[in-house]
Amino acid sequence: GAQVLDLAPNAKLISISMNQRKPKQDLPWIANCPNALDLSVYPCKPHRGEYLLFLGRMSPVKGPHRAIAAARAAGVPIRLAAKMWEPEERAYFESEVRPLLGRDAVYVGEVGGAAKAEFLGEALALLNPIRWPEPFGLNMVEALATGTPVLSFAEGAAPEIVADGVNGYLCRDVTAMAQAIRRVALLDRRACRGVAESRFSTARMVSDHVLLYRRAMKAQAAA
Repeated sequence: GAQVLDLAPNAKLISISMNQRKPKQDLPWIANCPNALDLSVYPCKPHRGEYLLFLGRMSPVKGPHRAIAAARAAGVPIRLAAKMWEPEERAYFESEVRPLLGRDAVYVGEVGGAAKAEFLGEALALLNPIRWPEPFGLNMVEALATGTPVLSFAEGAAPEIVADGVNGYLCRDVTAMAQAIRRVALLDRRACRGVAESRFSTARMVSDHVLLYRRAMKAQAAA
């Protein structure tokens, strides 16, 4: 942010979450416009799957090992779809994740496109046990778009995406996440999709940015 301002001192910044601003609150933020998805490629199904899902990169800050622990404590099988390209990702997988795998915890590799949308839509819930100030978390929005609730640790931007008891649960640790898994069936999957439609659609994001550009142009013209 500061480097951009050195090159363009009149620049104004748009955040993707309020959490993103925390390290640099003195920068010239003018609006908050969350990331969005083309919801047409994420069909919402009334079906509730029999497995939990971890979707992300193979990293300790993302917490697939914690997701396995929570799922196993709740007695529900979990599938892990994760990017694993970098040497540190492979090393973490071999030391911390592979020893935990079994019939109830299966690593399926990286999943994308229509297959990812179907995988999300068939899940009982997405587990997101992060331990870092993640500035957004598009995997959570992808899950909600398919009607799948999100169970996340309350870190980063997760509290801006997950409304506790509405489209998922915010959990403090693995034990709390395991307890939340047992009551996730109480959540309305239509409400999950509704949050995605009202807050995270591309139409909303484009409208927000067009409004901001017009406001900036008007202010510049009046200067």
